[in-house]
Amino acid sequence: MAWYPGAIKMELQPESDSQPAIRPTQFIVHSIIAPWTARRTYEYWRDSTSLESHFGVDYEGTVGQYIGTETRADANAGANRRADGTGAVSAETASNTSGSDPWNDKQIEDLISIGAWLHEEHGIPLRICRSHSDPGYGYHSMFPQWSTSGTACPGKARIKQFNDIVFPGIVARATGKTPPFPQEDDVPHTLGLYDETDRSLVPDKWTTLPIEGVDLLKGASAYQAMVQVTGTVPEGSVLQGRFYHLRADNTRWTGGITERLATAGATFADFHNSGSIKPTEKLRFEIAYFPLDPEDNRSITLTTARCRGLYWK
Repeated sequence: MAWYPGAIKMELQPESDSQPAIRPTQFIVHSIIAPWTARRTYEYWRDSTSLESHFGVDYEGTVGQYIGTETRADANAGANRRADGTGAVSAETASNTSGSDPWNDKQIEDLISIGAWLHEEHGIPLRICRSHSDPGYGYHSMFPQWSTSGTACPGKARIKQFNDIVFPGIVARATGKTPPFPQEDDVPHTLGLYDETDRSLVPDKWTTLPIEGVDLLKGASAYQAMVQVTGTVPEGSVLQGRFYHLRADNTRWTGGITERLATAGATFADFHNSGSIKPTEKLRFEIAYFPLDPEDNRSITLTTARCRGLYWK
């Protein structure tokens, strides 16, 4: 197992010895939704839950390491350890209790240092993860496979810092480039939107779905995007979804339709698209509900909607 030399070792037992080995291929950052020190985070993992992360980064610049980076930790759901033995290294960072504050300068420096060390120690490639299993760097809410019940972690302010400061800083530190935080043209930006507003869908009607606003993207030259919705939908009925590009003159290009069959209980439906838009165009998504019984005119309710993906400017 590997231990980061810039951390205080606070080894969790029995997890450190009993959990299986991984080959680290990803680094995923989190907010713990508490203003805890690295020591307090260790005590929480030790005394209150069977879950844990590899690292804890507090406001004061202290890094705690609880599990060696070649041992599985349990903060990343499907990314913890895959069938091929690969897995993600995780870092929890102190935050306010709503997860709305940005990382301070000390936390940013710690994340950059850990990220650069992981590249040197384990060969994690210097790119943002392109899918949930793709090697690279990311944050918790980037892909639904990294969270069992959906999450906005590490928060909007920190997601922006990850894209604008932390990840470019890791690249710069690992490659020795200056200035410290270059943003290379071919590095994609991440798309991470999440909305828990209840949305009512009437049958047989296309409805534009807002996810933190109706425009999912503006001014991107290319994108890869996935919309996932959650709701209780009558078994056997159908949800259809499609992306569209709204032009400045209010005409539109409409993408292909993806169809999902509702199952018993809660339905989790996902819709994917990739394409390119002009600087004056906006990317939006619309959805339609078609009941199994054509005479059934009752509405359904979507309870969550998220949009994840990558885009290039």
